[in-house]
Amino acid sequence: MNADAGRRVLPVLLALLLVVTPLAWYLPFWVTGVFAGLVLIRAALVWQRRPLPPRWLLVLALLVPVGFLWLTLKTLVGREGGVALLVLLAGFKALETGGLRDWRVLLALGFFLAAMPLLFDQSPAAAVWLVVSLVALTWAMARLAGNPPRAGWRQTATALGLSLPLMLVLFFIMPRLSGPLWSMPPSRQTAVTGLADDMAPGSISRIIPANTPVFNVVFDGAPPARRDFYWRVRVFDRFDGVRWYEAGTIREETLQLLGGQPYRYRITVKPERRRLPVLDYPAENAPDPAQLQPGLTWSSRRSTAEETIRLPAEGRSGARLAEALDPARLAHYLQLPPGNPQARALAARLRQRSADDRILLRGLLDTYRSQPFRYTLTPPALQGQIVDGFLFGSRQGFCEHFAGSLAFLARAAGLPARVVVGYQGGRFNPDGGFWQVRSADAHAWVEVWLPSEEAWLRVDPTATVSPDRIAAGAESALPVLQPTVPVIGGAPPAWLGRWRQMAEAWSFRWQQWVVGYDADRQRQLFRRLGLGDEVSAPVVLRGLAVGMLLGMVPLLWWWRRRPVADPLASGWIAVRRRLRRAGIALAPSDGPQDVLGKAAGLAEADRIELEALTQHYIDWRYRGKPASAAEIRTWLRAVRRFRPRQRAA
Repeated sequence: MNADAGRRVLPVLLALLLVVTPLAWYLPFWVTGVFAGLVLIRAALVWQRRPLPPRWLLVLALLVPVGFLWLTLKTLVGREGGVALLVLLAGFKALETGGLRDWRVLLALGFFLAAMPLLFDQSPAAAVWLVVSLVALTWAMARLAGNPPRAGWRQTATALGLSLPLMLVLFFIMPRLSGPLWSMPPSRQTAVTGLADDMAPGSISRIIPANTPVFNVVFDGAPPARRDFYWRVRVFDRFDGVRWYEAGTIREETLQLLGGQPYRYRITVKPERRRLPVLDYPAENAPDPAQLQPGLTWSSRRSTAEETIRLPAEGRSGARLAEALDPARLAHYLQLPPGNPQARALAARLRQRSADDRILLRGLLDTYRSQPFRYTLTPPALQGQIVDGFLFGSRQGFCEHFAGSLAFLARAAGLPARVVVGYQGGRFNPDGGFWQVRSADAHAWVEVWLPSEEAWLRVDPTATVSPDRIAAGAESALPVLQPTVPVIGGAPPAWLGRWRQMAEAWSFRWQQWVVGYDADRQRQLFRRLGLGDEVSAPVVLRGLAVGMLLGMVPLLWWWRRRPVADPLASGWIAVRRRLRRAGIALAPSDGPQDVLGKAAGLAEADRIELEALTQHYIDWRYRGKPASAAEIRTWLRAVRRFRPRQRAA
């Protein structure tokens, strides 16, 4: 391979490295490392003009990382396995590529790889990187065709600029799929974060420090009070002495919401283990793809764990959940394992001196109010009788400690109880007009069934111990969660919080109108434009026409302003073209003087204009007289105005 060919293919390798870089965050680290090593080896072979390794050696070498990939992921398909295999194959293809056709195939594979990060992340940052990758690949294509670097950049800008209007029109008007395009089930080895399938000491507090966004909510109208932002995800009705979990055997028969203020909202969320958060108390008619689960919780019918779901919801704030419990369900919600004698004795004493269930419930809460309980993210570990150890020993815990112990006390005192886990609170973003709930808002509380009222009552013991947690959020109650930066004085600057708010608002809009641009969003847009609700063939055709016309604008602009290699030759060709249109027969070999002689039949004014144009051309082209750029532009404008006509007979 000569030096010029080497300079043409090295940009292809550089673009491939750029394309695969973001995949290092999602694939096993050694996969992208092997790819980078193979590409660098190929670049060294090109630079030093060394021969390629034999193909049989490449095939044998490929078996090693593919086998290790199988041992690591236990699969070669799916999202992680399939993308990792494709990256390895692309690396070995680079080491095998020799001819120009093979380099073009490798470049086409690079365009396919550029879309792979979207299977893992659809954030604005991922979109920016995709654009950068497309620019690099298109420039590499221009260099592979033999264009010099600067000309390659111009061709890249022209090609992408011309395609942008049509791409935007097609994005907005083409019929949308019912589900997102860029989403696949995660591999079995992918760790699932968020609320667990059960609750034990430490199960909720472990996800708090990440403080990552979980879901966003937009209310139609005024929202409920922030203290009423209880987002239920799971209901645990069974206790084994250490953990609370869903028994899966009890089904409600008669549920009814009594009283409360109705409200509507729209939620954007990635389901946690297919569970959807819903604000207490939701209506029973769950919208697709949600479905109602026991305990008035919602789950997603879709099995895609990485899919962002946007759905409307409605419910009642401050409502009571009425339910008649038969003896079997009553016994179920009173079930307790053996152990924790101190807690049982306390519950029995409170039951004896309580005149009714309401007084008993207040007595249970007074237990937390009257003793030195402390709300903390890092309580001491509990062993053995964990309820007794917490209530009468450490008295330090997080929400799961308080909720689990209160549910135990209520059942021991004869009140049916269950634990609800989800989120409490949220932070309003004024730039985006939405509420954001983060992992730091994860919470657990208790629902107690009062026999005298035949209704479930929400009881939050954490609010008794740490009122700031409910009123102002976990960041207020736990200073360790407050954002910090290394600045003098320890307080983060005001602009940092403002910048984060703006970034979250932009990310929210991106999710709503780009990633979440589904059939419903498309219908909303069409209604605003007066096009109706459905996508029809005329709408698509009109959109294509608009896109093509918009694409013509930059094309015409570029055509008029494109640099001309020889403006004098281009102008003289235009003069000859106009003369032929006027009926003057010209031969390809005719020089300027010959042209003047054959144009003797022109109108006098046109002949004078032609003589002036021809004289300037002869002086600059053949006599070597200098001409400034301004003079040439003036001459070209005169050429464009030149419209010769034959002299009237």
